[in-house]
Amino acid sequence: MQNETIAVMADVHGNAGALRAVLADAKQHAATRYWFLGDLFLPGPSTITLMKLLEDVQPEVWLNGNWELDMYAIMAGHFSLDHPSAVYVARLTEYARQFISEAQWDQLKAHPIATTLTVNGLTIGLSHNDRKRPGGRDLYPAQPQANFDRFVTSDQDLAVYGHTHQQLMRPTTSGQLVINPGAVGQPYSPWQPFFDDQRAHYALLHIDTAGRLDVEFRKVEYDIEAEKQLAAEKGVPYLDLYRYLRDTGNTITHNLPLLTKVNQEEGYLQDVAAYYHKPLPE
Repeated sequence: MQNETIAVMADVHGNAGALRAVLADAKQHAATRYWFLGDLFLPGPSTITLMKLLEDVQPEVWLNGNWELDMYAIMAGHFSLDHPSAVYVARLTEYARQFISEAQWDQLKAHPIATTLTVNGLTIGLSHNDRKRPGGRDLYPAQPQANFDRFVTSDQDLAVYGHTHQQLMRPTTSGQLVINPGAVGQPYSPWQPFFDDQRAHYALLHIDTAGRLDVEFRKVEYDIEAEKQLAAEKGVPYLDLYRYLRDTGNTITHNLPLLTKVNQEEGYLQDVAAYYHKPLPE
């Protein structure tokens, strides 16, 4: 048994610059373990680079998130061309798959969506969001206390999750802890002065040999202009929308009028129909 400093990361979303900065910061702070809670890819340009960066630190935990599960479903043909957001994710998945081998794809699909570990006597639940489904809004910070009470099981001292892109620490009614490290590659806050801070987010859990816990939320600078340049060099689809995301933090995943327009103008609907062997909507 030793004192542990655990780097907890989630929601990279294709942003290699942010992940590199976080891993360098964690190394500087002598992290002894690394936990990744899912959503590694899309809409950013990086794929294999991200896998290699994680593999280099030998993560003890590597989970699938809702974006990974969406990618797997899309590759199996389970989506509709009538929905512009589905076309958006499908075109980005097509882009990502050109860099990921079948063996690597199978390796990714084998990752769980939740797990439980014990560290120096503390039992810790880990998931991307809910333990049984990685999507949904049940654990957004403003949701009722009962949602967080249900999230942590009776045998757990704390539970950590990602998905909401917001750093959070709050107790259950029983006094257990719920922790969210925020998003490495796509941080969010509904409060604009905090949302304007687009540094990469993660958390360090310090657990000593007596099982005493300290939580340290980290925010790390990285070169956003270099990330935008990389996206251009790699020819990521929806490049202008990715530049907008990096400049503002604002996503467009649910902006259906905008996606409809871009899909038509850039020919993405036709690309996706051809790649996935689906008939174009009439």
